[in-house]
Amino acid sequence: MELTFFGTGAAFAGDAFNAAYILDRRVVVDAGAPLHVLVHRTGHHVGDLEAAVITHQHADHTFGLPHLMATRAIEAPEAPPFTIAGPPGFERYISDLFQLSWGDRLHEIVWKGLRPNFIDISPGETVGVAGFRVHGEEMHHVRDIPCLGYGFEKDGIRLAYSGDTGVCAGLDALIDAADHVLLEMTGVEHDASHMSRASVEALVSANPNKSFYLTHLNRRWDDRPVPGAVLAADLQTVELTAPA
Repeated sequence: MELTFFGTGAAFAGDAFNAAYILDRRVVVDAGAPLHVLVHRTGHHVGDLEAAVITHQHADHTFGLPHLMATRAIEAPEAPPFTIAGPPGFERYISDLFQLSWGDRLHEIVWKGLRPNFIDISPGETVGVAGFRVHGEEMHHVRDIPCLGYGFEKDGIRLAYSGDTGVCAGLDALIDAADHVLLEMTGVEHDASHMSRASVEALVSANPNKSFYLTHLNRRWDDRPVPGAVLAADLQTVELTAPA
């Protein structure tokens, strides 16, 4: 399973793009970064992208998606319909965001070209998305919108992605079921809606047989290593393998 990091910074980090990743050159996971620009720098192609899986509605995880949707509809009109999966209510959110960005006419053009297929994922639910089994768990982030983390499984490889969260039962469940973990480390202490450095260090230490990639970094200039984990960087690609 190929994982490319397009954005590894927290919302206001200032020194990295916002959250965005691509699995196997096919599935976008969150879309805060300007993916319609960055995909070309890593040899990806918008026409190969089959789906997006989104954790929650915050700008640093979604504001790149309208640009990506429009670029794919315009540059790859022959591509199959595009699937967008997210928490309940995401279809309305992204439609409104797109309309706010460019108005009715471009909304009509892009929806006609993209032919989006929307999938609601509820906590505890597993769905199929572009060849992946995607399992959602509720995360502890904010109260006013639904926030999910996901487990992705394909060909015996299991990846957990926290999205934004504090320590919670849903995150524990995702990590327990995974071999690889993409974990946020905003690093702000005394903030129950994000992972502190101490909380991340405790999770990594408690799971020595799993590989951890740390993202959503609020202070990249504080680049002290976390033993047993990798501090991910924008435009980095790693290959995830099944356990021996």
